[in-house]
Amino acid sequence: MKEKLTNNLAIKLIALFCAFFVWLAVVNVANPIKVSTREVPVTITNDQVLEQADLAYDVVGKKTAVISFKIRTKDDYKVKASDFNAYADLSEMYDVTGAIPIRVEVVNNEELLESTPVVKSPEVIKITTEALQTKAFTLKAYPQGEAADGYEAGEVTMVPSQVTVKGPTSLIGQISSVGIRFDINGAVADVSGTATPEYFDANGNVLSDLGDSVKTVGGDVSYTMQILKVKEVPLDFDVSGEVADGYRYTGPKTDIKSVSVAGLKTDLASVSTITIQGPSLNVQGATKDVECEIDLDDYLPSGLTIVGLDSTTINVTLQVEKLTEKTFTVKPENVTLNGKNSSYSYTVEDTKMEVKVQGLEEDLSSLSASKMNIRVDVSGMGLGEHTAAAQLQLGDAYKMLSAPAVTVRVSEHGSSSAQTTESTESDRGDTDSQSSSNRESGASSAKENVDALFLEYDDERSGGFAPLKKVSEDKKVVLGLITTKKPDLEDKEKVIARIHEAAKYVPLDRLYLSPQCGFASCEIGNKLTEEQQWAKLKLVKEIAEEVWG
Repeated sequence: MKEKLTNNLAIKLIALFCAFFVWLAVVNVANPIKVSTREVPVTITNDQVLEQADLAYDVVGKKTAVISFKIRTKDDYKVKASDFNAYADLSEMYDVTGAIPIRVEVVNNEELLESTPVVKSPEVIKITTEALQTKAFTLKAYPQGEAADGYEAGEVTMVPSQVTVKGPTSLIGQISSVGIRFDINGAVADVSGTATPEYFDANGNVLSDLGDSVKTVGGDVSYTMQILKVKEVPLDFDVSGEVADGYRYTGPKTDIKSVSVAGLKTDLASVSTITIQGPSLNVQGATKDVECEIDLDDYLPSGLTIVGLDSTTINVTLQVEKLTEKTFTVKPENVTLNGKNSSYSYTVEDTKMEVKVQGLEEDLSSLSASKMNIRVDVSGMGLGEHTAAAQLQLGDAYKMLSAPAVTVRVSEHGSSSAQTTESTESDRGDTDSQSSSNRESGASSAKENVDALFLEYDDERSGGFAPLKKVSEDKKVVLGLITTKKPDLEDKEKVIARIHEAAKYVPLDRLYLSPQCGFASCEIGNKLTEEQQWAKLKLVKEIAEEVWG
């Protein structure tokens, strides 16, 4: 066997070498070696070199490099750009030019390469440096969308509430704020979650092109935003002081009559008005409008906030108007005679009488002698000529400066054909029977086209409730059981008892309670202080709630 192997050995070796060279030729022809390239991103390493020098950097131009290598043609497709790692080490930077050589290493498929890969272009990467800035920002919330109708976004809490940002001075300078965005659209309850901090310019726009040069220390931010209930609340202005003589305070003027207030449902339930008061709301001695600047936040209950206004500061004008005087001519037919004796005839002798009234010009323009309710009490007048003071019911808008003295002639029936005036409360008897007659007359007026009867029952002279049985079923009856003539408060139980007595004639559901008249129902007003008047009204309210619920 050995002889067979060694026989013609030289010829066999020559044949082997020939076969190798033939194979080599065939391989190089069918699968030749080629030069191939890959474009690979360049990684900057050793950042701490510049950070320690308080410098930041930015790459000039492209951040990729072309890698060249030799490979068999049939293996070329197997090699990817990711098989190479191209990097530039900041510690190798040439300070003068900012150039850093690009290095390359093979991380995969190295066995397929026929040569060591090299950087073809560029061979270096260039950077610029500038001062590194570290800046702290208080986080801001940028909620997206709107809460549901009737709700408003409230306070937001963020953890952490502050972040630190590092980067080149030029880029840090572009950042106006750092905040988080989150969605609250249609929310009816508190909104919570986490969000990644973002950078915003002065206009609130996101800075999305700062790249990796700017970094935020820390991770995501946890947030919770309150969603509050909203309620519309009117403003009430508590104005103090008295204007100068000859002037009248006519109320506040402001563009804001009510405000939207946000808060917890429980807190909102206890708020019906926002009362504005203080030394600025004072018209003492004023002869012209008083201008005030009010910050509504100063008058809000704790836990509530005003929403929907650009500013909580409003301007208020306390309107003060000058009073004017006007003289009205009263004709006999404008005078009503009360307390006439059916046995006599009564004639107003004056053909013209004058009444001087003070009030606002606008109010005076709507007043006439026929609306003044001018009355003369003729009860007790015997035969002959009498002079009596006229009584006027003008209302709170007016002040009577002078009233005429009315001359009344009393004569027996048929003795005079002179002009007479009829009383709307016709033919009363003596003083003791006057109220009873009035009740009977009031009851009969229930047949008239009116909705309600307002009746005085504040003293014994007013009589009893028996005439109420004549009131038709479609009428309401308002019982004036609380007097405005005296400051003394009525006994609550006695008033309630009188209401139930009246209910014997008119059902309780058609009965109402009020003061017997206004607190200024005579020329100088009744002798009650403001506090006494409010006490009367409070008593009316208490009795009404107890009787009718």
